[in-house]
Amino acid sequence: MRVAELLGTEVDPDDLPTPATRPSVLRPVGKGNDIQIAYRGLTEQLVCEVNAVLPAEDDHMSLVDDIIGNEMIFSVFYRGRAAVVSTVFGEGKAYGRVVADGLDNSEPRELASPDSVQDLLLLLLLESDTPRHPAHQH
Repeated sequence: MRVAELLGTEVDPDDLPTPATRPSVLRPVGKGNDIQIAYRGLTEQLVCEVNAVLPAEDDHMSLVDDIIGNEMIFSVFYRGRAAVVSTVFGEGKAYGRVVADGLDNSEPRELASPDSVQDLLLLLLLESDTPRHPAHQH
């Protein structure tokens, strides 16, 4: 519903949604894995809902999974932008990370709650026409 309300409207850059994040914390591997999988499942559901209301079939969000070394990653792409959520595993611990234009990426941060996923996707959608660093799909 939020996507449908925002389509075709001008959004002031100061009014863009800000996904709540917090500094990344070390946690047991099992807990880190569970959180990553839960966020991935929720993201898939929300990407499908966003795509259902986007008017052009060739202008949809895509969701890509990847594993690079000791990092489990999913990325959402839209119009050359990406939001990346990952969990890094090592030495019996795990920590989450979220990286996207419009977020403070100066130190490792993770999503603060499931509600943050919705705001992350809205930020990706609404910032799609602003200058950016290009995202590259694998």
